[in-house]
Amino acid sequence: MRTDIAGFAGFTERGPLPPPGNPPRDFDWTTVAIKVESWKQFLATFGSFHACGYLAYSVRAFFETGGMTCYVVRVAATTAADPAMCPSTAQFPLPGAAAAAAGVLKTAAVGYALDHTGAPGIQLSPGSLIGIAGTGLLQIDSVVAIAADGMPVLATPLGPGFSPGDKVTVYPSTVLLTAKSAGNWGNALQVNLTPLDAGAFGLRVALDEGVDAVPAEEEFYRRLTLNPADAYYAPKVLAAQSNLLAMTVGENASISFDSPALSGGPIYLQGGRDGLSGLSLRDFMGSSDDLRGLRVLEEIADVSMICAPDAVWDGIPQFKPMVPAPPPCETGPAVVPDPVPSDPTAIPPRLDQASITQLQLAMIDQCERLRYRVAILDTSDRLTATQALAWPDTVRGLSAQYSALYWPWLKTPDALQVDGLTRRIPPSGHVAGTYAATDLTFGVQKPPANLALGFVADVCQPIDDLQQENLNQNSVNAIRAFPGRGIRVWGARSLAAFQDSDWMFIHIRRLMSAVEKTVQVSSRWITFQNNTSALRSTLKHSLDVLLEGIWSQGGLQGQTPAQGFYVKCDDSNNPQSVIDVGQLVCEIGIAAAAPMEFIVFEIRRNVTSSDVVEA
Repeated sequence: MRTDIAGFAGFTERGPLPPPGNPPRDFDWTTVAIKVESWKQFLATFGSFHACGYLAYSVRAFFETGGMTCYVVRVAATTAADPAMCPSTAQFPLPGAAAAAAGVLKTAAVGYALDHTGAPGIQLSPGSLIGIAGTGLLQIDSVVAIAADGMPVLATPLGPGFSPGDKVTVYPSTVLLTAKSAGNWGNALQVNLTPLDAGAFGLRVALDEGVDAVPAEEEFYRRLTLNPADAYYAPKVLAAQSNLLAMTVGENASISFDSPALSGGPIYLQGGRDGLSGLSLRDFMGSSDDLRGLRVLEEIADVSMICAPDAVWDGIPQFKPMVPAPPPCETGPAVVPDPVPSDPTAIPPRLDQASITQLQLAMIDQCERLRYRVAILDTSDRLTATQALAWPDTVRGLSAQYSALYWPWLKTPDALQVDGLTRRIPPSGHVAGTYAATDLTFGVQKPPANLALGFVADVCQPIDDLQQENLNQNSVNAIRAFPGRGIRVWGARSLAAFQDSDWMFIHIRRLMSAVEKTVQVSSRWITFQNNTSALRSTLKHSLDVLLEGIWSQGGLQGQTPAQGFYVKCDDSNNPQSVIDVGQLVCEIGIAAAAPMEFIVFEIRRNVTSSDVVEA
């Protein structure tokens, strides 16, 4: 059984999202929980680093530190009551062969709403392509929604310079270009269309390089058509090959290349929104009947650790100049880029301490219920060592043996230069990489510590030996910089309650979970078998073989197998009273770490199932 697979939930530049509101009963969670096996694959699906989130940095750190496989779930305000606060997908409807008058402007107020007097029979609906012609001006825009008052909402604000009476034209469209996923990243998609012979066309799509799109991406399709019977049918080709663009077409689809919307050169998709400012805990956590956020990770049996670095998002990013300031002999301010490219929903709210605690308790609860995974938790940024000592009290409990806490934050290289050349991020992604690298190299029985981290420049706060001692005693795992040895996780404590000392170390919890799951899976054959002495003897033998294999690999303690484990499955724990109620009880004890005594658990077979029960 693999124990190195991580699950991440948080904010990304792009990627799939659950449907808004309540997902339908037949919602396929595999469409939003994406298996990622390299940083390159993450870039293709979820985009690059994101100014308003830490998840991309954490996933990069996971792979750089030694992780091999993870699942990623994107979080956004998909449950917001106001549609304007939800994520939206950038689009551009391509004009058809003819245009129709849609009336004139009634007012010229600058804004997203198009206040017009409609011509008879002309209906403006989402997906309509609009042209507003003023004196020497022509604004081509698309309708993304219809407001409550019936006015069309444009993808971009109606610019200045337009007057009442300006002509409004609608360009009929049967071809709609959309970004591959929701987010304002799609507004940076530049599309060039080149007409060819026999109704074919070439298409180039590029993601403009900028502060929130590093590096630029580009795709080129030499020949596409709108003929469904053609091998170059555009919607099918883009669905199979493009990471950036999708196309939908209607009946008798056509593109008018000489229309004003296309004759002016390249077009940009419009109307994409990140939908983060209206985020709620429901978006992050989901619920038993609401598959989104952390709840989606419950469906993935392979996940053995979960991280939510954006749970401790610290607020509005402070952008630094992307170009050098002028020399002292010159005058004029340095150029500072706009941190939010025309998207009022791009910045998520900062969770207060109560909300962070609720979210982290939900992570621990998930791990306790599923039993075969642990939660890697972060603190808020800029805490002192004394403040960090108090954090475990907010989430500690008997079930907290399924979690571990790490401090301080780390500085990682940052191509976006949000905080300069490096950026402060929570350490959970790096720690998950340490877990995975330790499991893959040594096995889950080894404490996941004293391993150099990748994709890190420094710790945000140095720790001395005295602070380390206090942190360790309070179950806060320190991350320290050692001259000549790099930056390393220097602790392996779980958040188990002090009276629950058997589970003091996180690798003990993970080892026991791995053994229990392996035993449970390998013992399924006993279900529906008659509870006889022969069955019990066979079960004991098979478990002896299994556990001896784990012992021989260093997973259990002792110089002999008998010092590392025992299996008891005979008449003494299977009296007639147990047999009469359709149960079979097998007691297993393992010595997970010296000088600890045996940790005991039982496998109980009922009539239709088998369960592992810890003593």
